[in-house]
Amino acid sequence: MLVGKGAGNAKKFGFNTPSPDDTVLAAQSSAGGSSAAAPKKPGKKAPAAAKGVAGKVDAAARDMGALAIGEAAGPTDTPKAGRIDVAAEHARAQAQRASLSLVVVGHVDAGKSTLMGHLLYALGQVSERTVRRFEREAEQLGKGSFAYAWVLDETAEERARGVTMDVATSSFATAHRQFTLLDAPGHRDFVPNMISGASRADAAVLVVDAAPGAFEAGFDGGGQTREHAQLVRALGVRQVVVAVNKLDAVDWSAARYGEVTGRLRAFLQGCGFARDDVRFVPVGGLGGTNLARRADRGSALAAWYRDGDEPGPSLAELLDTLAAPARAVDAAFRLAAADVFRSGSGVSVGGRVVQGSVQAGDAVAVVPGGARGV
Repeated sequence: MLVGKGAGNAKKFGFNTPSPDDTVLAAQSSAGGSSAAAPKKPGKKAPAAAKGVAGKVDAAARDMGALAIGEAAGPTDTPKAGRIDVAAEHARAQAQRASLSLVVVGHVDAGKSTLMGHLLYALGQVSERTVRRFEREAEQLGKGSFAYAWVLDETAEERARGVTMDVATSSFATAHRQFTLLDAPGHRDFVPNMISGASRADAAVLVVDAAPGAFEAGFDGGGQTREHAQLVRALGVRQVVVAVNKLDAVDWSAARYGEVTGRLRAFLQGCGFARDDVRFVPVGGLGGTNLARRADRGSALAAWYRDGDEPGPSLAELLDTLAAPARAVDAAFRLAAADVFRSGSGVSVGGRVVQGSVQAGDAVAVVPGGARGV
């Protein structure tokens, strides 16, 4: 019995017709491929009106069957990228240009960053526009001569203090070599960072300041010229190019160059460098003299720095003669960790690959400790 407003106009439901629930169930059964129909009351024949409702139910079921979407597929594993044939890729790269890691070391204010920044510019690794922008910005800070150093000294603190604090990384190529450049700090406060860079190097550039009193301050006065040379050799570096910088401060004096190289040659051999693995080159980092190309024929430097009838080799030419170390890419992976730091994505490890190779999905172990990961 219905009670309430409009109850007198309500129609009684005949239980001999499908209920709304029966209609939905019949539609779902048809969509799922079942032939089950809505239940009927036994012994009673459905009237014409009921037959009309049943027809609508069957039509609805057919429509839902047509629209039915199969069971959603579960997540599938992302296919692993094809592994690289490291040995083949390495052989191909070496055939084009042998690769080396090169660390730049020396006493503070010897002009390391300026020298290498100017070399990168001269080799086309840095655009003219970038250098001109650095010149304007350096002038505003009263540090106009630091423009080339800013190619490698990128942090605001390094630029404000005029001192390299961490190892800056870049790359460049010569005719037959591809270099990863590691510009190490020269200040004694940042020797640990210098060690971090030197531990990843195959060869070194030792920059010394030939200006009056400057070489002696770095070599005799407890400076970093001696310490850096000893450290790079202790860390396994066997080849070194000594860049005698700022010779323009002594008018490209051959006598001063001979004095500096004579003292350094004996010292470096005492550190364990073979005589044939030590090369010397006179340069002017700020002016770009004898960096990427040889000095001009009529220059003061070319008057005594000779290679037969030609001016002597440039810094880039000497770097191009460095021997690339043999790399055992087929051996078990070994990485000498130099840096461990945390980032937003986890823990990162930097260092030098001693042998072997690693790819995504490889299992690695940390020694000592035995921690493992992929």
